Amino acid sequence: MRKSRFGPGHPGVLLFWACLVFFAGCVSHLEEAKSHFASGEEYYRAYQTEKAVASFKRALSEAELETRKRPSAQAYMLKGLAELNLQKWETAKESFLKAHSFGFEKGEEWAAQLTLFGLASTLHEMGLRKNAAGVYKSILDKSKFDPVTRLAAEKYVELTLEKVLTSAGAGRKKMLQNLLKTMEKLIAKNYGCGFYHYLKSQVLAHLLQYRESFEAAVIARELGLPSRQISRDNDNQVVFCYRKLGETLSSREWQDFESLYRAWLKRWGWTDPGSPAWKKR
Repeated sequence: MRKSRFGPGHPGVLLFWACLVFFAGCVSHLEEAKSHFASGEEYYRAYQTEKAVASFKRALSEAELETRKRPSAQAYMLKGLAELNLQKWETAKESFLKAHSFGFEKGEEWAAQLTLFGLASTLHEMGLRKNAAGVYKSILDKSKFDPVTRLAAEKYVELTLEKVLTSAGAGRKKMLQNLLKTMEKLIAKNYGCGFYHYLKSQVLAHLLQYRESFEAAVIARELGLPSRQISRDNDNQVVFCYRKLGETLSSREWQDFESLYRAWLKRWGWTDPGSPAWKKR
């Protein structure tokens, strides 16, 4: 048998391996971070939270390596977004400030919004609920950074509904109407955010507007929600409204609504009008 002219120590073989290592290194940590971050978002949309968190952690690790080797606005921005999804508020704020120093104009604004959210969270935890609500509302009115706006919206609705439950009469209704206006403003700015429609549905139910609450919950479901828990809570809201409307609509109105409802059941694969499909698994 003829021996190969290129043994393990031949210069041609060494050059081949050197080239292979070089081109493997061309896949930057930034590209890896982008890939893992995109995977994390896909997993979140599919309600696979554990896989999403794992992907965001890998994205953060790669982004950190990139900022050490080749610091840039993009690397720090991606690092901050990964930290934000992992609820690392303080380090995310610092990353956005670094991104700003490298030329990302919105970095300073995003860091400022995170500072406000951190303040509101602290006030909330320390029992200063009224002050916390004021800061959350300020974020909702002024922030253009949607991830922080969503966080503030959730907390603001939570605090307001807590107060509503201890109130009565005209004061209770006015609080709910003002809260509804706030949700409608958020939806006007970002109609495609299913989470805002979910929050609106909750408020409408407290106002006893069950048909409107049902419709908002349907839109929320169709647009998608940020977690399996919220998605299932929204499904339960759909069923709640269905049952309440069964108690309040006239026979003709109920007949029309039930026909509409069953069309949605067919689209979602629900066999029981009183139970989402996931309850049978």
